[in-house]
Amino acid sequence: MIKTAITSRPALLAKPRLGLFRRHISVPSQLSIDPEVADAIASKKPVLALESTILTHGIPYPHNLTLANDLNKIIRKEGVVPATIALIDGRPVVGASDAELEVLCTPPPEGKKFIKVSRRDIAYSVAHGVTGGTTIAGTMILAHAAGIRVFATGGLGGVHRGVEHTLDISADLEELGRTPVAVVSAGAKAILDLAKTFEYLETKGVHVSTYGPKGTNIPAFYSRDSGIPSPFNFTSPEDAAAVIHANNLLQLESGMLFCIPPPHEHAIPSEEIDEAINEAVIAANEARVSGKDITPFLLDRILTLTDGRSLQSNVGFVKNNILVGARIASALSKIGSSEASPNKNVQPAPVSPSVFETTRPTAVVSAPADALVIGAVAVDLTCDLTHATLEAPKSYMHTSNPGIIHRTPGGVGFNVGLAATYASSAYVAKGEDISIRMVSAVGPDARDLHASLGLQDDLEGPNPDMSGVEVVNTARTAQYVAMHDLKGDLIFACADMALVEGLPVAHITGQYERCLAEERVPSWVTVDANLDPEPFTAALAGARKIIGANTLVEPTSVIKACTLLDLGPEVLGVFPSQHAVDVMTPNEFELAALFSHAKKKGLFDDRADWWQVISSLGLNADFRDRVARLAQAAGVYEELVDQGLVQQAVHLSPFVPCLLVKLGRKGVVSVVLSSAEAVVAADSSQASKFSFTWQGSQLDGLSGPVALTVTYHAPETVSPADVVSVTGAGDSFAGVVLTELVRRSKAASSASSSSSSSSLSAGQSILADGPQLNQIVRRAQRAAVLTIQNRAAVSPAIRTLA
Repeated sequence: MIKTAITSRPALLAKPRLGLFRRHISVPSQLSIDPEVADAIASKKPVLALESTILTHGIPYPHNLTLANDLNKIIRKEGVVPATIALIDGRPVVGASDAELEVLCTPPPEGKKFIKVSRRDIAYSVAHGVTGGTTIAGTMILAHAAGIRVFATGGLGGVHRGVEHTLDISADLEELGRTPVAVVSAGAKAILDLAKTFEYLETKGVHVSTYGPKGTNIPAFYSRDSGIPSPFNFTSPEDAAAVIHANNLLQLESGMLFCIPPPHEHAIPSEEIDEAINEAVIAANEARVSGKDITPFLLDRILTLTDGRSLQSNVGFVKNNILVGARIASALSKIGSSEASPNKNVQPAPVSPSVFETTRPTAVVSAPADALVIGAVAVDLTCDLTHATLEAPKSYMHTSNPGIIHRTPGGVGFNVGLAATYASSAYVAKGEDISIRMVSAVGPDARDLHASLGLQDDLEGPNPDMSGVEVVNTARTAQYVAMHDLKGDLIFACADMALVEGLPVAHITGQYERCLAEERVPSWVTVDANLDPEPFTAALAGARKIIGANTLVEPTSVIKACTLLDLGPEVLGVFPSQHAVDVMTPNEFELAALFSHAKKKGLFDDRADWWQVISSLGLNADFRDRVARLAQAAGVYEELVDQGLVQQAVHLSPFVPCLLVKLGRKGVVSVVLSSAEAVVAADSSQASKFSFTWQGSQLDGLSGPVALTVTYHAPETVSPADVVSVTGAGDSFAGVVLTELVRRSKAASSASSSSSSSSLSAGQSILADGPQLNQIVRRAQRAAVLTIQNRAAVSPAIRTLA
């Protein structure tokens, strides 16, 4: 690992300088910061500090080295930079390299020993070239000097038993009272007088909060419950990050302690561990052990008395603490702030934080999400050509064209989320509060979209909850460029979605886990097909397995629509319970591409589960004749029959049981696979042109026969003269479909009404209900019309839809 040395005093750090080599300068006050750590601090990426006494004095070799590497992997998996802090040959190191970790973990040569470095020991260690592990107090000091705000460890030092005779109080408590760093731990070490320890912290004005619902007590290191009430509780990393953020804004010169109860599988019952602790304390008194030696002595004796279980427990909950600490650091990095760095001499690199951070400081403590939208947030450049003599598309090519260029926030995912939020705002007056949360990533350049992608400067009205958007300071925000002809129709477009395509799996699953910690979980997840197969798989599989949500996919484009079919049979299962996608909203060209790709991959030949569904439907000439007659009467024979739209949709329906196929100015066709018991027929007044249901035979997984419903929804009328731009019309359609599905799912849940068929989820039952589906499609069509009449990618007028 390449390092750089920073000329500093421990509490006064100069701006980090990145160099090719660590500079060995003999001045005693050098603070050596790993370049990756320095860059992360300067550019406001999440960093998590780690202490090193657990390596030098807590866990024996080689288990300590294994633990160090495991902790770094856990932290990096969360997209956070680890920074182990220690003293190496008298140099305060922030971000120990692999070689330095090995030095700290390997027993020193005979005749030498590592020391425990607390506040009082730092100057001595630097002056005498000492190597040692930093305690919580020592780590806090050096972390604060470097500008790191979150630090995770095993357990806090505190007030020792018999303090009335020994006056033995850990410097950790004093440091928490005067150094503004957040410490994440499993409470204080169980060998201490816990009641006096937390009373002391209260005297010092230290914020103490415990992970869990209100009323969760402070943990006791090895045990989940010390019996001591926690002054505060937090239920998500975002909650903790909001407190740290406020502490920094107010410039409170005190630390914060966030207590994490050990996971059940690593906890030791209090009565068992208390017995071992009492025996260890008696042994220490008899041996007259005190001072720095008391803690290692007690922990070693407890290890023996518990036959090694205390060490296993310690390692287990340390890993859990580090995981939570990394997520808190990540959440904190997403909260923008205009406050000065904790160390006013540390100046950030000239990369401003994302616009989400500067104008939406409350986003992290947003309301629980009713739906997630996972996909692209992008910068849209829309080129509207104005040359009145151009008529044929080919005449635009190979030359410059006069026009007007509009720069707006966009991206399929964002547009869908914005349309869903606009649509939901129409129901606020009725007491229906629907929260739509975006899950995406942007680069620091996103700040150029005025105040934020919260968009007060660009868009009117409410905006999606952007707290699930990750800021990647090393990448550029996705971009989309579209050129429209004089009629507002798309000529061509170019999408640069690299950042979103590779959206980290850990970020997606982390957002799902965040939802589990909130008071309700989303009933629907929408994914746009910009994602690469790995994050696409994580998004779809996680929606089902982690939060139990229904899914909607917006295909995005002809090319990207087919990504769904490449995810493999473990993801791409079939109806009624193994399919990954409940609803898809392709246009006729995307549907044709999906059909062609599935056929090429042999999905209609080699999949026995697919054939079982198709066979159960028992489609025959009567079905085809009925489609032909109705399509002829409705004026869509060419699309539905000649072009094979219904045939294509039927073939794909086992993989996606509800296909809402957009025909542009010709309307929408819905093809829904469901249970015959769940179908609610739509009459002619409810389903614009025609709707009919074909009943098949019994299908495994259903309590009754399978059914297929085909409905043609006539288009909303719009004058060609009113068309401004078609960009965003499909996204608006999908966003309103999402809102309608969410609000109806919420209504079904609050009324405790389930599907008429236990085989289907509440979301699937809504889709099988003809009148409801028609209402959903009609409202979505109206939204699409409003958007094509507006320059914006999503029309704010969607808020007015009744």
